[in-house]
Amino acid sequence: MSDREIQELLLRYRQGNCTEEEVVKIHLWYESLNRDAVYSLGAEERLFLENKLYENIDDEIFLSSLRIPVPVESEMNIWKSTYFRYGVAASVILLLGILFLFKKNKEIPSLKSETLAVYSEQGHLRVSENRTDSVQHLKLEDNSVVLLSPGSSISYPDKFAKDKREVQLDGDAFFKISKNPERPFFVYSGKLVTKVLGTSFRIKSNKDIHATEVEVVTGKVSVFENNFNDKTSAEQKPKNGQGVVLTPNQRVSYYEESGHLLTSIVDEPVIIPVNKETELNLVFNNESFADIIATLQKEYGIEIVFANDLLENCTFTGDVSDMPLYDKLDLICKANAACYEIKGTRILISGAGCD
Repeated sequence: MSDREIQELLLRYRQGNCTEEEVVKIHLWYESLNRDAVYSLGAEERLFLENKLYENIDDEIFLSSLRIPVPVESEMNIWKSTYFRYGVAASVILLLGILFLFKKNKEIPSLKSETLAVYSEQGHLRVSENRTDSVQHLKLEDNSVVLLSPGSSISYPDKFAKDKREVQLDGDAFFKISKNPERPFFVYSGKLVTKVLGTSFRIKSNKDIHATEVEVVTGKVSVFENNFNDKTSAEQKPKNGQGVVLTPNQRVSYYEESGHLLTSIVDEPVIIPVNKETELNLVFNNESFADIIATLQKEYGIEIVFANDLLENCTFTGDVSDMPLYDKLDLICKANAACYEIKGTRILISGAGCD
């Protein structure tokens, strides 16, 4: 039966207008649905549904008896009466609604559904949970630093293995990893794995879009989905070859429901700390657009391209020091009747250009 036919049949069933043959069809359909759905639930969930079903049947029978007196001779046949049909129909609809909610709740991606047991042959596992309202500062055995956000927790060994360093994160944290090419650092967060050698980055759970996000501040990281079917080693390989490499001011959002990795630029790009020490001159005097963009690319590590080669001939005069990147671009572009937009991990500048 199609969904529409089922809905129409249930409506007639609830109104008591079904034939005996249609009643049998509903019972068979309901039993097949109940067998597929309810047995996938836990014991407590099944008991809850059964109790709700019986309670609803009793309530319907009681209410019906208040509305319409039931003849004494029909009390022994109450299970065949129209009132019982009402009760069963309402209960079926209630049960289907509850099952639908259970199913939808299971379909909503849970960033905490997958875990990986982090262990160490050299030491015991520690668990740090931040139950305060401020960021918690943790220093690991290899001198790496973790800034754990409120409401988050992290599991790590008191002494890392010789060939790798592994931690498991639940929530948000900022990492500053000590560089050691011989011992790569792995952060497991939900189904996402972030592999680094030595860098600083941020991992956070975006519950609004049901995604895990990784943002890089310095260095380079590799991010991929963990294949939990292979539990032999933490040296996991990107599932189905899917994975991305991030550089400073880049971000990847991992959508657990679809398994997609979407790269972009962070909301507020910052000057790369290494480049900040060079004190680039951001006061321009009739400087060409091409030279200005080259300076900004070096400062933020973000690729900026022109949609029109004539834009390279434009010039700008002004001081853009101590301004966020996007404000700098707004000012420079408006001075040349141009505009910019973010395309993945690049910034595209469009406009008629200059002769």
